[in-house]
Amino acid sequence: MKHAIRHSRPVLIGTCAFIMLTSASCDSTNDSASPGAAPPPASPAAEPTAVSFDTVNITFVTSTDSVQMQAELAERPDQRAFGLMDRDALPAEAGMVFLYDDIQSGDTGFWMYRTRIPLDIAYFDGAGTIVAIQQMMPCRSLDPNQCGGYAAGVPYYGAVEANRGYFARNGISTGDRVIIPGRIGG
Repeated sequence: MKHAIRHSRPVLIGTCAFIMLTSASCDSTNDSASPGAAPPPASPAAEPTAVSFDTVNITFVTSTDSVQMQAELAERPDQRAFGLMDRDALPAEAGMVFLYDDIQSGDTGFWMYRTRIPLDIAYFDGAGTIVAIQQMMPCRSLDPNQCGGYAAGVPYYGAVEANRGYFARNGISTGDRVIIPGRIGG
C-alpha cells in the first residue's frame, strides 16, 4: 500500500507511524483527521508489521555548511508504510529517508499514526533540493481515522524525517540540498 497522506498510506507511510494520504489538505495542529483527507484503512489486518531497514550516510548541504546524518532507508512500499512507527526514541543525529520510484503529488504526504516521536520532515525533489519542511506531532489515537495528515504542498521525490527541531538546529532550510550517495544529488 502506498503512503497515504500522513506519511504515505492511501499514502501510507510510517515514520514513527507516518502514512501518506492521497488527500490535499491536512491538519498538522491536532490529532483528528482533516476534512477531505483520505483516511488510511482501519482494518486490523491492514496494520503494517515491523520491517528491517538498511542505513545510509546522508549529507545536507546548506549555504554555509554541510551536516552529516546516519539514516535508515525506506525505499520499498512495506518500509515506507511502516517508517518510524512504534518507536519510543530516535537518536539525536539520526533519521529516516523515504525514497520513491517517481515524483509524488504535492497533495500526498505523511501521517503520524502509531508514531510516538515528534518529528520534522523535509521533502526533496529528484535533484535533492529541499522543497518543503514541516513539523509533525504524534497522533495519540488508536483509530487511524483520527490521525490527520501532513501533505507536502509541492511535488517531491523523497523525504527525510528527523527529531523535532533537527533542521532548525542545524541551519537546514528549503533550497538546501540532501545528498544520498549513489541515489540523490551525488
